[in-house]
Amino acid sequence: MQIKDRFTLEIESVAFGGHGVGRVGGFVIFVPFAAPEDVVGVEIVERKKKFARGRLLKIIEPSPQRTEPLCLYYGRCGGCSYQHIDYEYQLIIKQKQVAEAFSRIGGMLQPQVSAVIPSPRIYGYRGKAQLHAAKTAGGFQLGFMDVSGGRIVDIEHCDIMDETINEQIQQTRIKGDVSFDNDDLIFWSGPPGLPDEAIVRVVKDREFLVPRTGFFQANLYLTDRMVDEVCSLVGGKKRGTIIDACCGSGLFSIFLAPYAQRMVGVEINEKSVKFARINAERHAIQNAEFICGDIEGVLKDRICKKDAVDLIILDPPRTGLSPEALTAISSLESQDIIYVSCNPTTQARDVKFLDEQGYELQSLQPIDMFSQTEHIETIGLLRLR
Repeated sequence: MQIKDRFTLEIESVAFGGHGVGRVGGFVIFVPFAAPEDVVGVEIVERKKKFARGRLLKIIEPSPQRTEPLCLYYGRCGGCSYQHIDYEYQLIIKQKQVAEAFSRIGGMLQPQVSAVIPSPRIYGYRGKAQLHAAKTAGGFQLGFMDVSGGRIVDIEHCDIMDETINEQIQQTRIKGDVSFDNDDLIFWSGPPGLPDEAIVRVVKDREFLVPRTGFFQANLYLTDRMVDEVCSLVGGKKRGTIIDACCGSGLFSIFLAPYAQRMVGVEINEKSVKFARINAERHAIQNAEFICGDIEGVLKDRICKKDAVDLIILDPPRTGLSPEALTAISSLESQDIIYVSCNPTTQARDVKFLDEQGYELQSLQPIDMFSQTEHIETIGLLRLR
């Protein structure tokens, strides 16, 4: 098999990352924008020792799972990869991908993965956009990176964004108010009017202040359900101390505080810690404290002081947790760990580490916070054996 060779193949499945999987003589070929049961014509664009990547030339026989993408830029823009697949089938694909990650990376023979909780809105759900800008001979480009990651796709409208974000993008284009200092342009949904530093998010009828450059769950219509799922794992029994690692602006801390005698949030971003304290005060949470620092450093201090911890909730970035952080977490020997992740591959890796330290995975609940994309959020519960 060589570059530019052409083949006809049937797509068997969709791999984590969004590419269809087909085979020629047992050799795996990954094909973007292909759906399971498609029969497609492809051209080989990259050849590796164990697999190849193909470019979709034509759909010879369309899959019954295939649907018409809504977005005009779909196929060029790298933001979405599943718009061509029926939404109900997207959920099945993502459930299988989570199970495969925990089997292959987590070393579990038959991981029990619950059905994916769907998003109430599959378009227009995102409350934050991060766009790239670049100068051109005639002005500037404003958009997302293309499927190769090397060029900007200039966009007027993004179908998965809340409409207030699209309005802001249009206003930015009209005013030409674009910086070219390598910083991305960040747009949040909702009306303007607050100080530049603060963004308001509403979850379960409670307002949260978030720094403009900070993190918050992106799905405007599913964050309430995510909070409910996390709280349900705590159970009815009140805990002594709960630690919310990677607490951001205090989302989980505020809702978990009633379940604890003492709530401790840990966050490395100073602005997020500032807003977490403000949010706790605004919601009359009196049993919470927030510490600015890295997880391993703060938790090692707890270990030295021999502070008892009953529950730890983790919500790290896509890269997951460092071995040092995982060691510190397991050394506290809390009864339960709730692990929230937007990347099941790094979550599976970290859960395998915790399993080796005596924790058993009790449940895995995927939740589709990123409809139409290859990403999936997963809530896992681990319990000390």
